[in-house]
Amino acid sequence: MSKALVISGGGSKGAFAVGVIKYLRKNYPNSSFDMFVGTSTGSLIAPLAALNMIDELEELYTTQNTTDIVQKFNIGDRLSENSIMGVDPLWELVKKHYSDDFYSKLQQSGKQVFLATTCLQTSELVIYSNQDQAPSDNYAVRKVETPLQFRKAVLASACQPVFMPPVKVNKEINGAPDQFYQYVDGGVREYAGIEMAIQNGAKEIVAILLSAEKTEVETKEYKDIYSVLEKTISIFTEDVGKNDMVIPMQYNEALKYIESVKRKMKRAGISKEDIDEYFTTSRTPNPFQDKLPLNIHVIRPDHPLGGGPGGLDFIPADMTVMLNTGEEIIEQYIAKLETEGSTWA
Repeated sequence: MSKALVISGGGSKGAFAVGVIKYLRKNYPNSSFDMFVGTSTGSLIAPLAALNMIDELEELYTTQNTTDIVQKFNIGDRLSENSIMGVDPLWELVKKHYSDDFYSKLQQSGKQVFLATTCLQTSELVIYSNQDQAPSDNYAVRKVETPLQFRKAVLASACQPVFMPPVKVNKEINGAPDQFYQYVDGGVREYAGIEMAIQNGAKEIVAILLSAEKTEVETKEYKDIYSVLEKTISIFTEDVGKNDMVIPMQYNEALKYIESVKRKMKRAGISKEDIDEYFTTSRTPNPFQDKLPLNIHVIRPDHPLGGGPGGLDFIPADMTVMLNTGEEIIEQYIAKLETEGSTWA
């Protein structure tokens, strides 16, 4: 059974996801994933998670300061630039952790990683992957050709537009028609890539969302352009996240409903052939044909994690707390499953 791990965007809040992954790896070592879908900070986590490099993930998300990730400038000096911040430090981290040797091991592992980006020129959600992926009417698919392109896709997915510069993922690919296309954070279009997992055949999905289901009223006043812009983009991203969850969950609920109706019809003595006939029409194709309900686990914090708007504040002590919170939340989630008579596979 194909199983996917989906990690949303959230900057430094990614430490929460690392906590969840760390707990699962320690307590359920036989619970493995075939697919890893990352958006923004999720794209930094997914490849390392695919190779079970938990210690490296924990080090990455509990020791970095903001200056280890971005360069902050005076906003007045950046009006003619394509971003408020620079990402040279982040690029150095990407090159360090996702070396050519790392990419070779990833390819040999057979694990598939999906990296969500947004193309500024086409406005499309573009999903880069280290393997072939299923086509989609809702987003563009691209197969990574080189380790450098993989690193560029990771960086692009993590670069929040306006604050961080767009990335030319295909610049070094000779003959590529989109060499000059610029890519930014996939969270502009897709906060959590559950659809990618479904499209590519996942039957069980663990989705780690880094935003709390309910937001808290803040008591601070925003007094400068930078903080207002930062907060506005954060609100936009959270709204995208809420919308992303609606369709996959409704789709799955519809599948569960159809399955329950079919079981009721079978108990009433209706044959399988007749049941299938009832759910088939000549005019309208059945979008649920041969589809079975998915097992979707949504793991998210029960209160805002901090990290500043958009998770652009990287403070080791705070991220350590986020990591510990991730461990606590997944432990509580699994305990609740067990009280309901289910088990974590």
